Amino acid sequence: MSTDIQLKGDSLRRQTERSKQYADEHGLELVEDFRLEDIGVSAFKGDNVSSGALGKFLDAVKAGRIPKGSYLLVESFDRLSRQKLNASVSLFFDITSNGINLVTLSDNQLYKAGEAEFAQLIMSIVVMARANEESEMKSQRLSAAWDAKRRVVSEKKLTGLCPAWLELSQDRKDFHVIDDRAQVVRRIFEDSASGQGSFVITRRLNDSGVPAFGRSTGWVQSYVTKILQTRAVLGEFQPHTKQNGRRVPLGDPIPDYYPQIVDENLFLRAQFARGKRRIEGGGRKGEALRNLFTHLATCGYCGSAMHFLNKGIGPGGGTYLKCSHALRGLDCVPTAWRYQDFERSFFLFVKEIDLAEMLRASSQKSEVLILDEHAVALAGKKSELELKRERTYALIDDGAISVEFLTTKLRECEAELASVEQQIADVDRQRQEIREQQSISPDELRLLIDQLQQMEGPEAFSQRSMLATRLREIVTELKLEVEGSRPRQGKAAALLDAADIDPEERSQILNLVERSDREAQRYNRSFSVVLADGVSRRVILKTDDPASFVAEVLVGKDGAISGSDRGMPIGWSDGWEKAFDEPAPAQ
Repeated sequence: MSTDIQLKGDSLRRQTERSKQYADEHGLELVEDFRLEDIGVSAFKGDNVSSGALGKFLDAVKAGRIPKGSYLLVESFDRLSRQKLNASVSLFFDITSNGINLVTLSDNQLYKAGEAEFAQLIMSIVVMARANEESEMKSQRLSAAWDAKRRVVSEKKLTGLCPAWLELSQDRKDFHVIDDRAQVVRRIFEDSASGQGSFVITRRLNDSGVPAFGRSTGWVQSYVTKILQTRAVLGEFQPHTKQNGRRVPLGDPIPDYYPQIVDENLFLRAQFARGKRRIEGGGRKGEALRNLFTHLATCGYCGSAMHFLNKGIGPGGGTYLKCSHALRGLDCVPTAWRYQDFERSFFLFVKEIDLAEMLRASSQKSEVLILDEHAVALAGKKSELELKRERTYALIDDGAISVEFLTTKLRECEAELASVEQQIADVDRQRQEIREQQSISPDELRLLIDQLQQMEGPEAFSQRSMLATRLREIVTELKLEVEGSRPRQGKAAALLDAADIDPEERSQILNLVERSDREAQRYNRSFSVVLADGVSRRVILKTDDPASFVAEVLVGKDGAISGSDRGMPIGWSDGWEKAFDEPAPAQ
């Protein structure tokens, strides 16, 4: 018995009764722990040997856990194997040569270990050959039936089943869009692309009183996730078939089968955002989503995450970012950075991130914002193609499909991937050109930051979740040094003590660190950010004013270093190995 269809046909009961009857008639003790049920495991591909009960049985025989002379009862040879003839015959001899008597219950034949008669062998080979031919024919007929259906798809729909936002016309030739449901689906994709996870989307749909599809009394997270995963929203229909008890795709998707209700750009942006949340973690955010730097900000000293700390209201209250290592009482700098101060400094000095464009209403999208969204969609397309390429390689290793066919598909995938990568490069160039032509004044930027930090309610959640998503797309690394480079001096000395280094060289290195630390003690905190396009920026701030900086260093895509300061030399830190030429001037 090998499939769930056979199970529904009472195969298990029939096989068990026959086994008991045979055992009783021949004075055998039936050991049911090794029944070859293999529900959902295919004998056609030999999976029952590699991963099912038969494989375990053979392993136990060869290990001596099942004594020689035991009997293996199967309903018929086609339940044992429907593989190619040479593999089936090899399996037959593998069983009998290891001292196991093989019994086929359908014809009551006994094949004794090492003693099978010539006539019996010929008969067994014929049965095994027929079993393989029948399985191949069944597979071919199923594929042919679907091919025939696909050829008439323009005349009649293949199946009456359709997504919940569509309904089949009475003549079965078309699907009609249920407008109010399609609007809900589009809203789900827009919320996902703006940074909201399926849990938050589900909760907000229920809180807003949006009717669930079908007979359900409310929205559930699993269904929202299913909507976000399906390409039916793009109009595609993917036929499926059952293999080894599992539902697997049959052939290529059929485009334009359903009416398209979601733009491909929006679909890809949602997939990219979901992928980022899977990799970096999602989590259930507060109503205002106060921390924009979750899964981004790390401690510049130990590398652990910066924890968002809420101390409530009143004196000493407020929200802070603090090293999670230090928060647990471990060895790291315990100083916290007031969250609003850091957020303000970040948007003021990381000029590559255009806050004005990010906060622009969707109805007022500028050219650069449209390009930004297109870039995210292309990144999503690239991720899809890379996954498709990996799956194609896996199918080649599996050997179940023609290598020539898969090689052709692989070449197509590689060509499409190269095209997408070129489009990404072109969009990046266009965005940079536009940004160089547009800028807002420092006062306008400060006003925007004030507005962002004063938002409340649903608007705050929507805007800040969108911002958090955009930051995860743009920023690849963000390190905070809440006490500048000062804590490095002690660590540097300890490392040098542990190393076998010339005393004079050791002294020079410590002097270098000390000189940079004098600047750090005066002006303290700093942060460094690395962007997805390869640009890096480090900013050294004045402790008492988050809007004022001492120095900043920019490393471009080409590795060129440039910097600016307020009459102060640029500091030195890990990854920014730039020493002082002169001591810091007295203040």
